[in-house]
Amino acid sequence: MRRRTTGILTGIGIIVVVLGIVYAVAVVRATARLRRAYAALEADGRPMRATEVVPPTVPDTQNAMVLYESAAAMLKAQPAPQRNLLYYMGKLADSFWSDSPDPNTSAELRQLMGQDVVLRALSAVEQGTQRPACRLNRDYEAGVPLEMPILDDLRSLARLLAIKARLEVEGGKPDAAWNTVLAQLRFADGLRSDPLYEGQLCRTGLIGLTCRTIQRLCEMTPPGKEEYRKIDGLLKDLDDIGPLIHATDGERLLIGEWLFSLPKDQLYRALRERMFGHGGSVPEIIPRLAFRIIIFKPRLLRDHATYLELMRAHARALPGPYAPRGSDAHKEIDGLIARRGLLTELLAPMHYQDIHYRRLADVRMTRAGLALLQYRQAQGSFPPTLDALGLEKLIDPYTQEPLHYRPEGESFVVYSVGEDLKDNGGKPRSRQSSDPRQRIPVEYDLLWRFPRSAP
Repeated sequence: MRRRTTGILTGIGIIVVVLGIVYAVAVVRATARLRRAYAALEADGRPMRATEVVPPTVPDTQNAMVLYESAAAMLKAQPAPQRNLLYYMGKLADSFWSDSPDPNTSAELRQLMGQDVVLRALSAVEQGTQRPACRLNRDYEAGVPLEMPILDDLRSLARLLAIKARLEVEGGKPDAAWNTVLAQLRFADGLRSDPLYEGQLCRTGLIGLTCRTIQRLCEMTPPGKEEYRKIDGLLKDLDDIGPLIHATDGERLLIGEWLFSLPKDQLYRALRERMFGHGGSVPEIIPRLAFRIIIFKPRLLRDHATYLELMRAHARALPGPYAPRGSDAHKEIDGLIARRGLLTELLAPMHYQDIHYRRLADVRMTRAGLALLQYRQAQGSFPPTLDALGLEKLIDPYTQEPLHYRPEGESFVVYSVGEDLKDNGGKPRSRQSSDPRQRIPVEYDLLWRFPRSAP
């Protein structure tokens, strides 16, 4: 009996020792991989400390965001049929630019735009665009909040600026309208230094909105020579992927490293909210078990290393030429995503290169169209090619070849081939069937057709 007991204990001891050795080897290998990931980032010259990506603190008197927050607060304090006046007017603005706007909606929005509180709010926004800095009120050292309501407020304020510009044109004040567009451009670029993807997504969205505003206003009255020069100068400065690369480093240092370094109890709370929300519908045992898997040290170290390798791959890929998803250029990223752990899956970035190239096409098409309208004002007709404009950077970002252009009498089409890298002759994107059995191939171009009513 004793021999049997001794044999069992000996066997258990051997198993424990073997498991301990396996665990130690796994920790050593994962730690070595993590160190290599850090070394590779440093060799690439990427920032390695949070202080390197956090925008400097600026006095309130120089910070445009102070005035933007004040303007949003003014409008959010006003009652409205939905939530508050800022939200409600933002929703109304979505339909104001449509090809067939609702007359009642348009009349209501025009009436609201004339209210004193709206005029004061937009005046504060335009004053803010003259300030030298724009910094969100974020406590970067305490981690980053899951939601930043101010970004939604900024989107609504940008819509109101677009409406203001249109109403100024309709009121016989084209110079005032194009000055409002200049303010809208500076407003859109205000988040250039924000070190997180959320801020850069907001920025690219505001840039796209401003390009659409410019294109619509040109159908009513093109800018004068001086306004055109200023607008083109601002648009040219938006041709830069640096802010998005900076945000890739910011995400890694301010969110990723912060999350991986949290104490176990805080990490559990953070993951509990991110993975399962705030509600209590999920039995507590499920997130607890998931958390135990996550914090198993070899697994956590491998997950951390994979995350750093993935962020490094994204930072290296962003400034490169456009590559469709699934192409050879994305092999490294796709391979890392296939090996991701639970934390990396939560933190992994989207294909932000796609978003950047779409906005880059918007900016370059808008620059080309504005220059074409200036050429027609001076020469009486549109030029046969874009070369006659004498502008640099009118390159299709998807192909690195010149933008496509076709004059059509009193109208024109300027376009980029878009994500499919195929010249579809200036074919606009159409609504696809909602029936999954009737899939329509995604064949379209990104374009500015002037005017939109042209055949």
